[in-house]
Amino acid sequence: MTKQTKINTETATGVIEYFQLADLYLSDLNPRQEVSEDGIVLLAQSLVTCGLIQNLAGLRDESGKVGIVAGGRRLRALQIAALERTELGLVPVRMAPNAQTAQEWANAENTARTELDPVDEVRAYGKMAANNTPVAHISRAFGVTEAHVRKRLALAGLPVAVLDALKAGEISLGIAKALTSSPA
Repeated sequence: MTKQTKINTETATGVIEYFQLADLYLSDLNPRQEVSEDGIVLLAQSLVTCGLIQNLAGLRDESGKVGIVAGGRRLRALQIAALERTELGLVPVRMAPNAQTAQEWANAENTARTELDPVDEVRAYGKMAANNTPVAHISRAFGVTEAHVRKRLALAGLPVAVLDALKAGEISLGIAKALTSSPA
């Protein structure tokens, strides 16, 4: 007989728990808040065909629900795919022990895959900077240079309408940068 040790899920990193799809939601920590609906439909089709290959990552909130910090596209696609394959409604989630780890996972996952839209990047860097995360830490979490982070953070103070126009392609990144040096 072997001696067993109880795992403390409050401090353990990477514990996998299973949740009903209804108990999951897209966390504000996930930098990729807006996605192509066409891409989600394609991913849902893949999930129906192949199942879920990579777990989601999340952080439990006070109500016991789990905010998905990495895997937001998969979460959206699962919501569609589970209508066809009900077993996809029970979702494995790698649980972060705290908000800082969850934020790091969110950033690492989203930069390691498809490059973030510049506005998503600005907003994600801005959220971290608002939480007093040093530029050096942000640059490591995203795998970019500190200079790149500083350039994006310069845009973080722009009005929401300007960032929305940049995201929609109504203005260029150059125009957005010029607006940071314009007097109010």
